[in-house]
Amino acid sequence: MCNAQWAAHPLSGFGLVFQLQQRGGQLQFTQASESAHMVCGLSAEALLRSSLAFIGRIHAEDQADFHASLQASALHGEPWNWEGRILTEGEIKWINIRAAVTRTGAAQAQWDGIMINISHARRRESDLRDMAAHMEHAREQERARLARDMHDELGQLLTALKMDISLLRRRLGPDDAQLNSMASLVDAATAAGRRVAAQLRPAVLDLGLTDGLTWLAEQFTQRYGVPVVLDLDNAGTLDDMTAIQIFRIAQEAFTNIARHAQASSVQFALARMPGLIALDIMDDGRGFDSQTQSSQTSFGLRGMRERAHLLGGALECISAPDQGTSIRLRVPCAD
Repeated sequence: MCNAQWAAHPLSGFGLVFQLQQRGGQLQFTQASESAHMVCGLSAEALLRSSLAFIGRIHAEDQADFHASLQASALHGEPWNWEGRILTEGEIKWINIRAAVTRTGAAQAQWDGIMINISHARRRESDLRDMAAHMEHAREQERARLARDMHDELGQLLTALKMDISLLRRRLGPDDAQLNSMASLVDAATAAGRRVAAQLRPAVLDLGLTDGLTWLAEQFTQRYGVPVVLDLDNAGTLDDMTAIQIFRIAQEAFTNIARHAQASSVQFALARMPGLIALDIMDDGRGFDSQTQSSQTSFGLRGMRERAHLLGGALECISAPDQGTSIRLRVPCAD
């Protein structure tokens, strides 16, 4: 039973304050505050009778992580910090557990900590990500519209201007310096318009993600003189959001390489596997220390990770000074 000391614990108003012991591989709650039912749907008495009442409520997909984090804490004597889902009366709740551990014997440990219901924060985070995904979709649509307008309207105007210059050249002669200068400016404006339109929304992306990534690598080599070793599988059929976000992540990675890496070569690989797309970008540049990386690099990586999260995937960056940088993206997709 929970005693008066734990029922009136100063932290009990914020969550379930508990003491959990492990002896010979068996878990047992030895203390629990009265807020247990509010947090995990079980009374303090039920928790104290059997830890299985609580463990049985942990979501099946989170069971392995729960036990792994608990045993890692016991093994290394480090604080236990776990976040996962539990089932309470047909409702899924997210909880966070933070506890200090004391090793009391060879196969014995004790945790004193607090369990907090973080479902509201998780729902708010989910809502924010949904909003971010909606805004990103709207932004990509606007980019596509601007790219079309630039290609069509600006392209037509510049073409008409070039035709007028050709007519004037017939009157004034082919060696008129001012006309030649104007023609050169029109050519430069046309090239700049195409370049900006391609950055907004590369037309080649309409042919598929693999073609878009190939174009991106070729443009990088052409502009910076850094060779890119390509190993790109056919990405297959992808929804527009997934294809665009993967392309934007690769685009940001190449931008970071150009600005910061001082690389002499880049390896660029895309693999399509059952239920998964894997993108790997590795350079042999100067790398960086994650503890001292610049704010520009940090913001770039943060944006790439946010794009990965929008797709339900994950992005990992591995780097060390003078050892290059590797970007590894994993995104789930339909088989």
